[in-house]
Amino acid sequence: MELDFDDSAVRDLERYVRLVTEALELRGESSYVHAGDPANAYIALDGRLHHFPDSDVALLWDEQHGWSAAIETPGSSDLLIVTHLGGDVQPSPRTVATWAGRLFSDGGATLGAQCPTAEART
Repeated sequence: MELDFDDSAVRDLERYVRLVTEALELRGESSYVHAGDPANAYIALDGRLHHFPDSDVALLWDEQHGWSAAIETPGSSDLLIVTHLGGDVQPSPRTVATWAGRLFSDGGATLGAQCPTAEART
């Protein structure tokens, strides 16, 4: 999916990320949208993943890969992607929220099923 980032595209992406944040029932300033090339977004999540109890968790979105879940490695600003949602690059906010909820509720089965190796992003 290629986005032409005029003002309306930026507003549309900001609105989409806000709707995802609301579907996740998050409050406050938990998200960030970067309208660069490629466009991307970051949403900080509450809670810790079973397999990574010492790491903060975030959802990342980019226009090429869609949504992924990442952990913030302790003592570093690096993000380590642990799984991808897959499918549509811009799924419904409810789909993203349901997937994110499963990351915390299934004891890590979602992680192993979708991302056999982790990749780092800075």
